[in-house]
Amino acid sequence: MRNKFSNKIAVKLTMYFAAVLLTFSLLMGLMFYQYFKQHNIDVTKKEMNLRAVKIAEVISKDLDWLQGRYGDRISQSRFVNSLDNAMQEIVWVVDSEYNLNMNLDMVRKIHTRGGKRHHENVHRYLPKSPKDAYEKLPKNIKANVQKAFLGESFTLEEYNSFLDDTMLTVGVPVYDKNNVVKAVVMLHSPVQGMKDAVWAGLRILFYSVLAALALVFVLSIVLSWRFTKPLNTMKEIAMRLADKDYKARCNITQNDEIGELANTLDVLSERLQLADEESQKLEKLRQEFIANISHELRTPVTVIRGSLEALRDGVITEPEEVEEYHDQMLAESVFLQRLINDLLDLSRLQNMDFPIEKEPLNLCDVVQDAVRSSRRLGLEKNIDIDLNSDTEVYVLNGDYGRLRQMLLVFLHNSIKFSGEGGKIEVSLCGSKLTVTDHGCGIKAEDIPHAFDRFYKARNEKNKSGSGLGLAIAKQIALRHDMTLELDSELGRYTRITVNLPPKEKVE
Repeated sequence: MRNKFSNKIAVKLTMYFAAVLLTFSLLMGLMFYQYFKQHNIDVTKKEMNLRAVKIAEVISKDLDWLQGRYGDRISQSRFVNSLDNAMQEIVWVVDSEYNLNMNLDMVRKIHTRGGKRHHENVHRYLPKSPKDAYEKLPKNIKANVQKAFLGESFTLEEYNSFLDDTMLTVGVPVYDKNNVVKAVVMLHSPVQGMKDAVWAGLRILFYSVLAALALVFVLSIVLSWRFTKPLNTMKEIAMRLADKDYKARCNITQNDEIGELANTLDVLSERLQLADEESQKLEKLRQEFIANISHELRTPVTVIRGSLEALRDGVITEPEEVEEYHDQMLAESVFLQRLINDLLDLSRLQNMDFPIEKEPLNLCDVVQDAVRSSRRLGLEKNIDIDLNSDTEVYVLNGDYGRLRQMLLVFLHNSIKFSGEGGKIEVSLCGSKLTVTDHGCGIKAEDIPHAFDRFYKARNEKNKSGSGLGLAIAKQIALRHDMTLELDSELGRYTRITVNLPPKEKVE
């Protein structure tokens, strides 16, 4: 089965490599043909234009001498007629009387190379005179020559009957010393020559692609077989992980994606091993949570049931004792309701899909509201609550009720653990909100667990606590992008610091 798996991968990779190379070659061939062809034409045009300008400058330099001897019919001069032989190019000159010089021997040779039909009809293309040569020019060329006499250079590509080929023609005006156009130089180059260069390039590319395909075919087979070896190893490791053998490792060291995949499998096996250990810890925490909540629920339920049974059985008959039992059952019912509400609040706040009603609000108003409400509770123990703020406006996006609930948790805890006639300090400075009391404090080993569910100090002052207040406050802070810090020293003070988000801009 292993060889079958490897063969499939190897064949697929070989075919993929060949398909990609072939597709790439076709695209490159098309792009090469289009761009190289255009580039070749553009370069040829530019070079021809430069040469035509040079020829025009040479004629312009000797124009006075030529006109002195030939008048305006400078195209008939021996100097102009020998330009194509001197330049080794097809050079025509049209003078201001529209006479066109032409090397008839070159025209005959061109038509002779064209075959018997062209050779027999060569006399049809040979002009009888320079004037006749100009008249037999194609209309498009003559139209551009007319423009050249007005000072416009031109470049065009079309079939030339004299030269029996599609030619690239560049025309440049020749000026005298008075800046008057006296002649037009035309330089010709066969387009077929440029096309031949393009096709020659394509042939080279084609042979290169064939050689590359053959080489890739051989290399892809070798590389594909090497590629499948670590894959099979990883497959075996994955099967062992599926059988919960989390100690299995690939131990493959390759500096590529396969090596990264092997390392990922090794990391996965490590994390699965850690997850298995963590799962056992979570199961233990779940059992502790059930034990805690069972204990918290069992106590009030037991008290209520015992009181009801005593009242029903007539054990308690004195009016004062009956009233006392009723008060006790009511207190336990209130505690039970509070515990259930706290559990619901904590569950909702931990669920990120549960929405809270956020809107722009002034945090200073929330703090003042919470302090005002807590002062009434503090009167019972003659506790003074001081509020200090360095600003009257701290705008943020939040839920007024939830933020007030969070502050009330801090303040009520401070009142609960403060002594008679104590003092609580609430401060809003910069981006920090602190609540400090000078009560009994918290043991150092208990501070890391202060925000855990059902954590509460086991002392006389906290008999009625549910152990969920600070956990709820922590979730409210998290939902408002706030962080909480707790600092305490046993017997001296406890300080909770709320790190606030930046102020919202007030428009």
